[in-house]
Amino acid sequence: MHRASQDAFDTTGAFLKKGRWHSAGIRILYSAQYASLAVLETLVNVGGPDLPGRAMTRIIIPDSCFVEHVPWMDEPHSRRFGDAWIQEERCAVLAVPSIVVNKMELNFLLNPAHSDFNGITHESAQEFVFDPRFGIDTL
Repeated sequence: MHRASQDAFDTTGAFLKKGRWHSAGIRILYSAQYASLAVLETLVNVGGPDLPGRAMTRIIIPDSCFVEHVPWMDEPHSRRFGDAWIQEERCAVLAVPSIVVNKMELNFLLNPAHSDFNGITHESAQEFVFDPRFGIDTL
């Protein structure tokens, strides 16, 4: 899930602000295994009563693309691990457990600097409207 005005592969936000799996100044993309997890991650990480308009985009990772899986790590270990993963360019996709759903589902981190990233594509973005019961007004 991303701002409606941004491309799904825009790394600006992650570059400017650190995340659980990266330091500021690192270009990385966060994505979720399921649309519902993307919504929950958005609400937990950037939610509030006023939220910029959002879009949902399906990302296609080809079967030929290696996906590295790692167990849960607390911060700051996760951040150091993610920074090293990006800098070493070990693969284009890193699967990490989501704490938002008690580590039962995965988030996928994408490394745009890895050569296999060129094979990862996305469909057209679709506007995402939050159910009014969330109490969110999109800007």
